[in-house]
Amino acid sequence: MASKCTITFDNNPMGVYYAGQTVSGVAELVTTRPKTIRSIYISVCGHAETRWTENVTKQDTEGKPQKTIETFSASELYYSTESHVYGQSGGAQIELPPGKYAFPFHATIPPNAPTSFNGSWGQIQHEVALVIDRVMRYDNKFKQGYTVISPYDLNLNPEHMKPLQKIEEKTFCWSLCCGAKGPMVMHVKVPFSAYAPGQKIRFNVVLDNQSDVHCSDVKVRLMKKVTFTSRNPEAKRQVVEVKVADNHCGEVVKNNKAEFNEYLQIPSTTPTSLENCSLIKVSYTIKFIAKVSRIHGDLVIEFPLTIGTVPLYASANDQGPVTTQPGTGPAYKPLPPPMFEEDIRSEQFEDNTFRPRYPIFLSDAALPTGNNGANNQPLPPSNGIYPSNITPAPAPSMPVPSTPPQNNSIPSHNYTPSPASLPTQPVFPASPTPSAPALNSASVSPKPSSSSAGNNVEVLGFSLPPDYEPTPAPAPGSKPGIGWK
Repeated sequence: MASKCTITFDNNPMGVYYAGQTVSGVAELVTTRPKTIRSIYISVCGHAETRWTENVTKQDTEGKPQKTIETFSASELYYSTESHVYGQSGGAQIELPPGKYAFPFHATIPPNAPTSFNGSWGQIQHEVALVIDRVMRYDNKFKQGYTVISPYDLNLNPEHMKPLQKIEEKTFCWSLCCGAKGPMVMHVKVPFSAYAPGQKIRFNVVLDNQSDVHCSDVKVRLMKKVTFTSRNPEAKRQVVEVKVADNHCGEVVKNNKAEFNEYLQIPSTTPTSLENCSLIKVSYTIKFIAKVSRIHGDLVIEFPLTIGTVPLYASANDQGPVTTQPGTGPAYKPLPPPMFEEDIRSEQFEDNTFRPRYPIFLSDAALPTGNNGANNQPLPPSNGIYPSNITPAPAPSMPVPSTPPQNNSIPSHNYTPSPASLPTQPVFPASPTPSAPALNSASVSPKPSSSSAGNNVEVLGFSLPPDYEPTPAPAPGSKPGIGWK
């Protein structure tokens, strides 16, 4: 059997973190035969890359046009830390005996790290990797991705409270020939211009079909546009637009009028833009389409829509018809903690099958009770960014960092300092500072643990995980295992 490695995260089975938090866990390596190596190290990093190919025409050496395939690409590195947990970097050859090894790791995610993303022509990937540096052979590398979310609080921008409203009409050639027929008129209202995944976009559509053309369906679609940028061999853009969600309201026959008061629920999807990434940009539009035959062309109304990670307090409590706007000073209910669901889109960058998880707010759901949220999912640890009904662990007496200036990526409310002396408690983020903090990348050499009676074991890595137990003593005549299990 080849070597196996399992990477798990402390108190975070889904592997979801907010920018500014500390990612920590244990990499457990199992080997069945001796290996000649130089060292073993664990890296924690976040990076972005784009890549695609195009058919281009260039001149050959004789000046004649020649078709070829060219690759366009770019990359960015946001943070990276490496810690040697066995052996030394560039050291002498050593033998790694067969056995079980546990290597704890931890690193701080910078507060300006961009949100995870996986798309057709690019990715923003955050991952932990255990690498076995082998002699005269390919290195063994084991990776585990995790999700990073850069908070986008919609309440910080008053523009997001503005409703969307528009009237469009279209006169068909068919109607002009008849002389007496009027246009098709569509009036659309949406109460807010920004939402969070999980919410329902309630809308009002009135279609007055005064024409002699049949409208087969009134469609509502949420569209995501992703712009990928390359730098090599030149700066170029690749744009992809995909449908995220849709609703079919119904038909409106000729010379009739219909009104639709319905909603479109937003699934798990990437927040609008990725402000701290210059290679990948995400934007959304909501389209209202009065579908007619191809020879006439559809009547379309389109609005830009913002998707954030913290919903508007007004929109989260909006249960009434879209024609009623919230008044001044409403009494908002507290937001329930979000769930985290995988991105619904199936696009992926090359061989990366990792699907990030994004926060989902169910605006119509009652506040959860107990230790579980909706659908009996475990509630996320309180992070000081999103509203939560979880009581955070008491923080040690320490100065509270000053609140940074408000912006769309780092909310300014409810920050809780990170406990510095409670390694076994869930990690709470400290208030982010305007500049990214230095990563916890100090290298720690393996240290032998104090031996207890009948258990001669060696602890490898940074520290002994609290839930690990010693490997049972080997049977008489067999070779003892190494490490912890």
